[in-house]
Formats: sequence, C-alpha cells, structure tokens
Amino acid sequence: MKKILITGATGMLGTAITAALKDYNLFLFSSKELDITCSFQLYQKVKNIQPDYIINCAAYTAVDLAETEKEKAFKINALAVQKMAQIANQYDATLIHFSTDYVFNGETTAPYKSNQETDPINVYGASKLAGEKAITQIDGKHYIFRISWLYAPHGKNFFRWVAETDMKELNIVDSQTGSPTSAIDVATFIKQVIENDTATYGVYHFTNQGEMTWYAFAKAINQKLGLSKTIQAVAEFKTAAKRPSYSVMDGQKTEQVFNYVIPSISDGLDRVVARYKS
Repeated sequence: MKKILITGATGMLGTAITAALKDYNLFLFSSKELDITCSFQLYQKVKNIQPDYIINCAAYTAVDLAETEKEKAFKINALAVQKMAQIANQYDATLIHFSTDYVFNGETTAPYKSNQETDPINVYGASKLAGEKAITQIDGKHYIFRISWLYAPHGKNFFRWVAETDMKELNIVDSQTGSPTSAIDVATFIKQVIENDTATYGVYHFTNQGEMTWYAFAKAINQKLGLSKTIQAVAEFKTAAKRPSYSVMDGQKTEQVFNYVIPSISDGLDRVVARYKS
C-alpha cells in the first residue's frame, strides 16, 4: 500500500484530502507537528517514513498580512517548499503541491492556461510563484496544482462565513471574478491522481468549472442554504493586498492528461452544502 505523508493535514485542504485518502497508509502532520520551515524536521520525517507521495497542504495564506510579513510568506511558501522538493527528490517521493490563481495579474478576460505568463500583483502571489519555480527547477517527480477561492463545509472560509455570520445584510465585492472551488472536489481529484498516476509531471489548473464574482457566490450560498440574508454588491473593499480582478483558470489540460471531468461550481457547491447540512 502506498505511503503518503501529508503536511498541514488539519487545515481546510488537508482535512479534505485526508478524508478522501483514508484507505491509504497515511502519515499526517499538522503545521504544529511538522514545521515545514525546519529542514531537519522535514528531512527526518521523510527519511524515516520513505513515503511514495508527499502532499504539501501547509502554506502561508494570509493574503493581506503577507504585505507586511513578506519574509514569513516567502519562508513558508518558497524556501520551505524548495527544501521539501529537494528532500522528496532525494528519497524518490512524488511531491504534490498547491499553488494559486494569484500568480496572475488578472488583466485578461479569458481563462488563464497553465503555461501563460505569470505576473503576481501581491506578496502572497509572488511567494507562491517562487515556490512553484523552486519545485520546477529541482525537476523531481512533482505535480503543482493551482487552485482558487477554496472553501469547504469545515474550516475558516467564505462559505462558512456567509452561512454563519449573524449579519442579516452582507455587502460583497462584485469586481473580482474567479472560480470558487470546493476542497472536497480537489481532494477527490487528488485521489484519482494517486490511483492513476500518469507521471506527467508539471503545473496544472484545478478549479471548479465556470466563473462568478464573490457577490454572485454569496447569493448562491444564500439561496442553496435557504438563508434569508440580504446580499448587496459593492464595487470594492479597501484591502492591504491588491487582488486580480479576473483570475479564472482553464482546466482543459488537467482534464485531458488525467482523463477527469472537473465538476462545475454549482455541483461543487451542492456537495459542500449537503456535507455542511449533515
């Protein structure tokens, strides 16, 4: 049975992937149990376990805070990832890593392909891109999946906030367009990747198919959960970090290489709502 080491295992994505891979021989580490910025810790774990796969769900994801914590963001999202890729390569493990739509500047109107030019407009995006480049340069066995607007029935995320906030009237930004993506759907796909590993390494996009604004997504959550909140569109919120105004990503290459039909935004939301209600 394949041995799989998962970092950041108790985070939103790590929790979903752990559940999807429950039938495998899993070695789970929360960010407290394994600090990926400590190369010695990382090396010891990999050396002792000798995993077939390392799935890195540990990341610095505080987009606005990253503007003032640049060093920390790069330490976790780039330097630690570089070391992880080196160690994975040393022990012949396949590294599965997650990146973001924020590696793009958002100045286009058509979905980004995985080989399109990157140009991050905030520190978080720059730190994630640096991690991608580090993995690619080491050239071991690796998959980098860019995901976006991640949410789940568990953890801290936009879906849960809309569902649980006491506020009856929500003002939601309508000037950013992307693809809200269910962590459950990402996890189901990762299981498929491991079960049918094509060894076609590289950078891929995995987001629920379709596009909408945060405002439209909030309205969809409100409707599917049967809430009676008033959702109003606002042009923009002042935030420390700039966001790409359009960050939809093209998943065709992913579908073709992995022979996989990526679910729509609506189907992804239905699954999360069902899991949330149960």
